[in-house]
Amino acid sequence: MKRDFDLIRIILLEFESRPPSNIPLKFQHDDYDPAIINAHMTLLIEAGLLDGSTHEQINGPKFAFPIGLTWEGHDFLDSIKDPTLWEKAKKNVITPAGGVAFSVLKDWAVSEAKRHLGLP
Repeated sequence: MKRDFDLIRIILLEFESRPPSNIPLKFQHDDYDPAIINAHMTLLIEAGLLDGSTHEQINGPKFAFPIGLTWEGHDFLDSIKDPTLWEKAKKNVITPAGGVAFSVLKDWAVSEAKRHLGLP
């Protein structure tokens, strides 16, 4: 499976809009297969952007049980929330490389967000 940064952004935006919870939250989206969503939420938990847990099955995929955004998740989302900056990130960073390391995207997004806001 290839990471889908649009889906990652959709998931983070959704979890930001939800009230705090200690109960794992479900997430569905009409444009994405539930297994792909689950795999991306697992990646987000493992990357420290979503708080929650994952559980492995003996003969199957891991299941994600997210409960909300982490501090790191909020910070990353803040840098890609603006639709104009997000489209710029896709055009200038993600698409030309055919995929990109998360750290590269994050560093670029933070730098671009600062520039967009006129910060040093």
